Amino acid sequence: MICSTVSDLKTRTEPRCRLKLLVSLSLAVVFAAPPARGQFLYRQLNLAEMTQRAALIVQGRVTAVRHEPLPGYSHIDTVLVTLEVAETLKGAADQNYSFREFVPPGQSRLVHKRTYLPGEQLLLFLSRPSRYGLSGPLGKQQGIFHIKQDSRGNRYIANEAGNFHLFEGVHEAVARAGGVISQQPSQLKSLENRPIPLTKFVSIVKELRNLPGAE
Repeated sequence: MICSTVSDLKTRTEPRCRLKLLVSLSLAVVFAAPPARGQFLYRQLNLAEMTQRAALIVQGRVTAVRHEPLPGYSHIDTVLVTLEVAETLKGAADQNYSFREFVPPGQSRLVHKRTYLPGEQLLLFLSRPSRYGLSGPLGKQQGIFHIKQDSRGNRYIANEAGNFHLFEGVHEAVARAGGVISQQPSQLKSLENRPIPLTKFVSIVKELRNLPGAE
C-alpha cells in the first residue's frame, strides 16, 4: 500500500501507512522550523554585523561563573564570567578576562548555568561595557558560539541558535561597507544552519573585522 497524502492518514487504516505519514510530518516540522532558541526577541544579526559591532571578539575556556549583585546595586542581578583567553580576534583582552552580564528580573539562573559552564570552550562577540561595567554577547544567544571537538579531533563551532541565518545578508553588508571577502555567497550559504569548522569560521571573522567602518 502506498501512502502519500495527509488524507491517507485520515482515511486509511493500515498501521504502517499511518506510521510513515506521522514520521514524515514530524520530520518536516523539525527541519523546516528554526531552532527554538533561534526565535529571537532580538533582531537577527548576521556575522558581518556582529563582527562590526562587537567591541571584543574572544575565544577561550570558561574558568569561573559567579552570580552576584551589581556592585553598589544590590537589587540588580548579574553573572560574572571569567575566561582563559586562547585568542583575541578583535579588541584587547588579558589572558584571564572577565565580563559582567545583566540578568533580567525573573530570568532563571539556570539559563546562564547552561550557557557558561566551567571548562566550556566559547567564542564570544561582546558589546562594549556600559558605564556600570555591564557587557554581554551581541543579540544574546546569537553572539555565543560553542566549540566542540569530534572523535577525530576536528573542532566545530555553532552559536546557541544553531548558526540560523548566520550568513544571510553578509555580502550585502560587505558591499555597503565598501569591502570584499574571499567567500562567495553560495559558499557562505552552504555553511548556514549547521556547525562550521572552527578554522573556517575564524578565517571569515578575520576578513570581516578588517572591513571599512568596523570598530
